Amino acid sequence: MIDEKYYDYAARQMARADREKKKYNGYKDKADRICFYTGLPYAERHEVFAGANRRISIRCGFQVDLCAEKHRELQDNITPWAKEENQKWRETYQSAYMDRQMRERDDSEDDALATWMWLIGRNYIEELMPL
Repeated sequence: MIDEKYYDYAARQMARADREKKKYNGYKDKADRICFYTGLPYAERHEVFAGANRRISIRCGFQVDLCAEKHRELQDNITPWAKEENQKWRETYQSAYMDRQMRERDDSEDDALATWMWLIGRNYIEELMPL
């Protein structure tokens, strides 16, 4: 079950990415960013899908604003909390992306999942099986 707080945040981040002219992850507007977990300002932007999918995360807004401590913990992904949170964010962004595809493009769930698989290459929602 996807947490509504996470889902609402993901939807806002994806909408933000659509509005931005140039996609970035650097320090622009860093003073205005607030950590999702602590509420502290000057948050760093964390890409939910790293590695080969980092640019896709930036372009699509699959990002979370985090204080330095939480960012480091999620990036290292070695604590039980970080592993659980990273999985939660991946599921949430996949769900938000697929819901948007179904709403805006009138895709079926299977079509939205196929588009997700083409984009990211992996399914993170256990209940869904790729075709």
